[in-house]
Amino acid sequence: MSWALAIEKTDISSAQIVEETARELAPGEARLAVKRFALTANNVTYAVFGEAMGYWSFFPGADGRGRLPVWGFAEVAESRSEGLEPGERIYGYFPAGSTLIVEPARVDAGQFLDASAHRAALPGAYNRYVRCTGDAGYRPALEAAQMVLQPLFVTAFLIDLHLRETGFSGARQVTLTSASSKTAIALAFALSRRPVPGVAVEALTSPGNAAFVNALGFYDVVTLYEDAGRMGPDPRRLIVDFAGDGALNRTIHTALGDALAGNIRVGGAHWERAAPPGAMPGPKPVFFFAPDHARNRISEWGAAEFARRYGEAWLAFAEAGPSLFEFEAKRGPQGTLEAYRALVANTVPARKALTVELA
Repeated sequence: MSWALAIEKTDISSAQIVEETARELAPGEARLAVKRFALTANNVTYAVFGEAMGYWSFFPGADGRGRLPVWGFAEVAESRSEGLEPGERIYGYFPAGSTLIVEPARVDAGQFLDASAHRAALPGAYNRYVRCTGDAGYRPALEAAQMVLQPLFVTAFLIDLHLRETGFSGARQVTLTSASSKTAIALAFALSRRPVPGVAVEALTSPGNAAFVNALGFYDVVTLYEDAGRMGPDPRRLIVDFAGDGALNRTIHTALGDALAGNIRVGGAHWERAAPPGAMPGPKPVFFFAPDHARNRISEWGAAEFARRYGEAWLAFAEAGPSLFEFEAKRGPQGTLEAYRALVANTVPARKALTVELA
């Protein structure tokens, strides 16, 4: 059976498994059989911003419902594309489901791009598929860490560069909301590897996750959400917002006003409270769209140098991953639905990293 997770675009808490009709391949196409993928709060962010940021456009469903993008591994099941043979293992961006048809282009030893017409105008970073046999950084033993952590580490790596280049907007403390989320942890890890004198890293989190984030050793200060309204102007803060919580944003902006150095919005971990807060005191939040920053970095450094710098940073985090998180594998369509619903309901412990195994 070919299947996919189908999500109502106007209510992401409404999801079910649907059967999909397989079609024959056209010349130049290949069918990828998804073998395993990760499900994290990052994927919930894809759903929250599915319409606004175009995430629903990658894998359109015939029923009009959203197909959730995930990162994972697949094998070539069938190919009418020159240079791509059945059995080859591929890493990349898939729908949460069993199969994906791609139209490989610019195929070389290490990768190819999906040139399907509906993806032509979408960010190229998501259309790139890595051929594991040609990836010098591929480690079979690190597959779980790669699909759970690598997609969000790209974002963290780029934010880290942006913060340093802009001098943290003059702030003396960078505050990460939803500090227990994996993307926030990745950024805190990157910041802690190369600490900046005079700039502290603050975790803003819930009482239930405070001990966890404190034990990571990446944060200098741990503050509870309930204390956000008592934040003062010293030290001057820069917010990196992974929560996307409208009420929390208003609380912080009201407390700090023009003393706030900036607010960089990254995610929507608190998706159910993501309603825009409206006009607020202080600087207007600015959305950080990682593909744009990646494209700019590659243009500035060249693809090889970007890959070198990113690869070095990524391997350090990947090797730390197993000691930071407990990896738990779900199975098949039902496991996919269970994992997604748990993430949407925010019942997955911060330490847990969920994967889905299909083979």
